Amino acid sequence: MASTTFKGIQTLVNRGAEIEHVAQKLGQWYSFASDIKQAEKEAEKESENPGIFKKLFDGNTVEQQALNSVIAKKKLEEQEKQIRELIVWSYGVETYQEMIMLRRKIKATRQEAIYKQRKRQRMLLDTFFLSIACVVTAGIVYGTMIIIRSV
Repeated sequence: MASTTFKGIQTLVNRGAEIEHVAQKLGQWYSFASDIKQAEKEAEKESENPGIFKKLFDGNTVEQQALNSVIAKKKLEEQEKQIRELIVWSYGVETYQEMIMLRRKIKATRQEAIYKQRKRQRMLLDTFFLSIACVVTAGIVYGTMIIIRSV
């Protein structure tokens, strides 16, 4: 999918398309590239501690998985290099630098949002378990009082 979008970007730039249209295609490509990188990270984490079903039913060998990962990474690097060259050639170095700066800023904002969301989830989970512990403790105290009164 990333390759198809990449070819579309090349065609648009070569035809002299409006920057807005090229930017939409670039956004799609970066989205696909990000998805591929994220899938790669998840595959690395999963390969460190694969589940029992993964061990039994995964048809890929370690070598095949490593080769596929390296090929995808190299292909993305080459496409990103060519996109940089297309942008610099068509719109100038300033446009590319501005895009990279905005990309970093947006990524940092998203990372901060993800961090806040995870922190909020942890706090809710902690509050839930603390509430359960309080209810159980109160039940034990109440039960003990009932037993003591009946004796």
